[in-house]
Amino acid sequence: MARYDPFSPTFDHPLLNSSPDYGSRHGFRPSRAIGEIGLVDPQMSFRERNKRLRSLDDEKNQLIEDLLYQLETTQNQLDRLQLDHSREVAYNRDNQIRESSLNEQILQVKKIMDRNPFITVLIDGDNILFTKELLYKGERGGREAANLIFDMVHTFATNNLHHLDSPKIIVRIYADVRSMSETLVRCKIIERPLMFEEFVRGLNSAHPLFDFIDAGARPNATKEKLSGQFQTSLYDCHCHQVILGCSSDGHYASLLEDTTKDSTVLDHITLLESIPFEKTLAAVKDRFKTIKFDNVFRTTKLCNSQALPKGPLQAVTATLPALSRVESNTTNGTASSSSTPAMTWASLTAQPAPAAAVPAPKAGSTRTSTPTSLKSPEPISAAASSGKVIDRNRLGQRIDKVDSTIPNYEIQRIKKLKLCNIYYLQGPEYCTSNNCSHSHTYPLSKGERNVLREVARMTPCYYKMECSDPDCIYGHRCPQNDPNRQDCWYGDKCRFIGFGHGIDTRVVKTTKV
Repeated sequence: MARYDPFSPTFDHPLLNSSPDYGSRHGFRPSRAIGEIGLVDPQMSFRERNKRLRSLDDEKNQLIEDLLYQLETTQNQLDRLQLDHSREVAYNRDNQIRESSLNEQILQVKKIMDRNPFITVLIDGDNILFTKELLYKGERGGREAANLIFDMVHTFATNNLHHLDSPKIIVRIYADVRSMSETLVRCKIIERPLMFEEFVRGLNSAHPLFDFIDAGARPNATKEKLSGQFQTSLYDCHCHQVILGCSSDGHYASLLEDTTKDSTVLDHITLLESIPFEKTLAAVKDRFKTIKFDNVFRTTKLCNSQALPKGPLQAVTATLPALSRVESNTTNGTASSSSTPAMTWASLTAQPAPAAAVPAPKAGSTRTSTPTSLKSPEPISAAASSGKVIDRNRLGQRIDKVDSTIPNYEIQRIKKLKLCNIYYLQGPEYCTSNNCSHSHTYPLSKGERNVLREVARMTPCYYKMECSDPDCIYGHRCPQNDPNRQDCWYGDKCRFIGFGHGIDTRVVKTTKV
């Protein structure tokens, strides 16, 4: 048997130097290098072939390492995604629970907000005036005005605020009551200041949430109070609508202009229009809803021709400029002389009136339409002199005689008759109102006429102690006051509050007219 030396350089064993061809049925096929196309060089040594196999193993191991790294990276990303997903699921679950809780709270808050809904009506009573027909009815007119406002606001809520079920209606009217009453008397809207007070009383008593508020005589007091209440109501969650009745004043225009910057509240504001809006408000009114209360508020301004006092002094006052009201003199006899006194009725009428201003006296009438100065006891002219005098004390204050012999029960009886003082005491031609609510048909006797004169003296005169009309039927001092006291038993409810108390009734001079 032949022996083969495997270390012989010429050793060429077919099983060592070549790979069998398992795909062939005949013999062996040439050996192929791993990762390489072509036949293996038969002259390549084992060491070289081993080195070559090692490089292939390194490449294979590197591939495995890359695959393992990619797998680990992918696994880490998957873990992070799974963690994020779990966190998102938990977050969404918490949000769903929180959202459900918040929705329940919102429903509860909405129920609370809708539990007590109301509409606020704010009116500047110094500029938006009630109609003459309502004011002239006094207390009855106030109740009628309140009922009309309530019905119109209720209709507005039914047509525009469908989500509200019977909202409350709050009405706030601000005005300088005293000044307004005097203005209405001066413009012949009402006969006496007390009628406006009665109107206010009737309006306040008609509904529990209706208030006519006296803002006082301080300048801009009405505007400030109305603006403050407007801002309070506008941002009140229970207030679903604010109906604002204001004048065409720059203050209100600025207030509304600032409000338009907040678009969330524009739908909650409605402007009440009575007198047509002027330029200052016309620029912003188109951004708001508007409403009118027909037959409740005047649609025109008070004419200057109407602003004349009623009675025999009308002809003279038509020729005089506007007067500034002054307070009655005090009883202590002291007065400041450091400043120039204001122009008053007395100082203006101290000058002779123009001839055209003095009307011809009626036949059979002893009245005169020309007043005199408080300082001069001489008549203005001989033609106008009637021989009548006005008694005055040492301070020049008017002193009217009071008949203390009339029993109180007789005064109360005449008061209950509701007689027209102007008609019976001045004459039928002086009661020019077509809507006078007082009686003109009662057969008044001479004695009852004297009682009625005392009843008329219980109503304060507009010109107070400075009145220079000798035929004035109204009072110039409190009939219940003692000369030594600064008040009476009526206290703050006295019609003559602020003047007409503590008056020295000793007559020291007279003014002839």
